[in-house]
Amino acid sequence: MIGSRFFIIIIALYVCFTFSSIVHHKSKDQLKFKHRTWDQAIVLAKAFTQQLNLEEKCNMTQGIEGPCAGNVFPVQRLNFSGLCFQDSSNGVGNAALHSTTFVAGIHIAASWDRDLFYKRSAAMGKEFQGKGVNFVLGPMMNIDRNARHGRNWEGFGSDPYLSGENALGFVQGVQDQGVVVTAKHYICNEQETNRISSKSNIKNTLEMSESQIYSTYLDDKTLHEIYLWPFASSVAAGVGSVMCSYNQVNGTQACQNDKTLNGILKGELQYPGNVMSDWYATHSSAPSVLGGLDIDMPGNDKFLGSTLVPLVQNGTISQARIDDMVTRIMAPYYLLGQDQDFPALDLERNAM
Repeated sequence: MIGSRFFIIIIALYVCFTFSSIVHHKSKDQLKFKHRTWDQAIVLAKAFTQQLNLEEKCNMTQGIEGPCAGNVFPVQRLNFSGLCFQDSSNGVGNAALHSTTFVAGIHIAASWDRDLFYKRSAAMGKEFQGKGVNFVLGPMMNIDRNARHGRNWEGFGSDPYLSGENALGFVQGVQDQGVVVTAKHYICNEQETNRISSKSNIKNTLEMSESQIYSTYLDDKTLHEIYLWPFASSVAAGVGSVMCSYNQVNGTQACQNDKTLNGILKGELQYPGNVMSDWYATHSSAPSVLGGLDIDMPGNDKFLGSTLVPLVQNGTISQARIDDMVTRIMAPYYLLGQDQDFPALDLERNAM
């Protein structure tokens, strides 16, 4: 416990010490929106949640079919058109037209230039905002521990500090454009073998037993000092969303891992945003909800959504937990002012 508190103090001091040098003063000319505070955003999110009935609340916890890689249930009577989540390895992804291909994460990290970290991300965020995308599904900030890990190119390498600096710059750059950043993949997602990799694998994925999905085994010190560092930096920068990963951590699925989600992320780091599953990374209903998951993506596995209604009615899941999930989903939306003149969704719009 003392070690965990010490880690949080170190992260806080590091952010305070480096904040003035993370973003060059000229880069702040790219600031597009004035943010609300988290406290203000949470008040608005709670007010929104209180206007929903139980079915509407539960529906918001599960993705639905739509134009984006991930889509959240709209509530037309409250003038809420839903949320669009779009991939962002190095620009607006998922075959969106008129999108810039930016330099890969591993390459920008090699510059060791905080100003470039921010400028790249701000330019990227501007295109997402111009197309009306609410959430950027990135950046990938897992530590490069396996040279054959197919996602290394979009991450920031094997140095936790360097990854943390990139994560901080990415969150600031994109969210300064009014678009929510999703830090991924939380946590210890260090290989592609024995994990889901695409929607085409859904049938095999649902038939795969948990024993076939790899688990990362590590002690608390290693988790905090290496793998958690860039995620802690993201939280310090105000990240609105965190994506939990396919793998297990010490034998428990990452998307229903009470220790890493509730204990460390929402507890130690006091993270106020939402936890979103990687696509088809959810393996249960109540255990995932109670373990800290807030949104199941893409949603057609039916673990959350309307499946939760009877679980609330019979007391398996509390009404307070459902309200917390919806509040966490909506808080980043209000934090970045997406309720105020945010562009209508058009993935084919030229926003360059």
